[in-house]
Amino acid sequence: MIQTPPSNENVRVHRLPNGFTVAMERLPYLHSAAFGLWARAGSGVELPHESGVAHFLEHLFFKGTKTRNVHQLMEAVESRGGYLNASTGREGTNLYVRMLSRHVPIGIEVLADIARNSLFCDMDKERGVILEEIASVEDNPDDLAQDLITEFHWPEHPLGRPVAGTEESVNALRRDHVVAFYERWYTPEHLVFSIAGNFDEEAVLHQVTEAFGDWPVVPSAPALPAPGFHAGLTTVERPVSQVHVNLAFPGVSSTDPSRFTCSMLVNVLGGGSTSRLFEKIREEEGLAYNIYAYHNDYSAAGVVGVYQALAPEQCERACSLVYDELRRVCDEAVPEAELEMNREQIKGSMLMSLENPGSRASRMATNLLVHGRVVPVEEVTANFDAVTPEGVQQFAQRTFRTECLASLVLGPDDTPVMEAPVLS
Repeated sequence: MIQTPPSNENVRVHRLPNGFTVAMERLPYLHSAAFGLWARAGSGVELPHESGVAHFLEHLFFKGTKTRNVHQLMEAVESRGGYLNASTGREGTNLYVRMLSRHVPIGIEVLADIARNSLFCDMDKERGVILEEIASVEDNPDDLAQDLITEFHWPEHPLGRPVAGTEESVNALRRDHVVAFYERWYTPEHLVFSIAGNFDEEAVLHQVTEAFGDWPVVPSAPALPAPGFHAGLTTVERPVSQVHVNLAFPGVSSTDPSRFTCSMLVNVLGGGSTSRLFEKIREEEGLAYNIYAYHNDYSAAGVVGVYQALAPEQCERACSLVYDELRRVCDEAVPEAELEMNREQIKGSMLMSLENPGSRASRMATNLLVHGRVVPVEEVTANFDAVTPEGVQQFAQRTFRTECLASLVLGPDDTPVMEAPVLS
């Protein structure tokens, strides 16, 4: 069994008077530090007329500030061997930097400049870039299938909409929409600065306090209700050579105590090359190259799913075998030896990811935004150790129900489609 070293010994969390949170973990054996600003400002909090604005805002952060143009922003970091980028998801946006230790102060200064002094300019030019990004999804059917099933099972809710928005919604966005979203969500209580690596703690805390400590406090934006899950079948015709099948069931949120059991179930079914679906569909039957199970969890909801891409003539056979595996995990408890193997896979993957300072900084920030604290690694591994075969079986029985199945079939117009199976 993997032995988990004590965690959080070097983690320091500070809350500034305005509510802004600072998380620091010094790793003196490194030559660099990874850090960034995490905001509770993803596409999942957008209003109906704002679809795509969180992602658009992420792009505009890099178009220039009151003191630097776009070239000067990147040059300040890259000329010192650093890296600067950003990402937007359904529940957050992250502006992140990695710098050699001696250049950390410059990186923080650039990060603060982007976050607080951006001009949100060149919208029309950047709109074209984003529209190309959206168009690229059409050429990537596995990504498209994920967007389409999410929109299908969470209709009329921002969590169900594509993170980048649609061509129509992005064309409708104006600068005042961007500014309004920024002012509503980029506020101290929704922000975390997190850093992991080799740096001067006292100097970083002083610099971050100076840069972000006077950020004005505004009333909190109201939380949106959880999305309702819509079951059923949807088919999407595309002139592609493979059929992309996505099956989805209601899952659990990122704070639900049963999320550890859910993760174990998903890993058993389709988490790797020794998982049940991979061995059955790919190795034994040779029906698909790509098949996996997944669990997407958010603060208010979650989804458990199975995705596979295969030739049209294999669709019915492969889907039938997938349904057989879902029934089996409901009818029979997972053997303890198989559960232990999956437990070690999950724990090993988590612990190895923490050898990257960027992963450590991200974990601290995400924990603080979701749980209000940095959850010790040993607490997480203990929760996985507590998962039992009976618990996995009971979770499967609650989850894999015919009336809760949302399924998407994306492919040629002559693709055979199976009727909804009887699962439990």
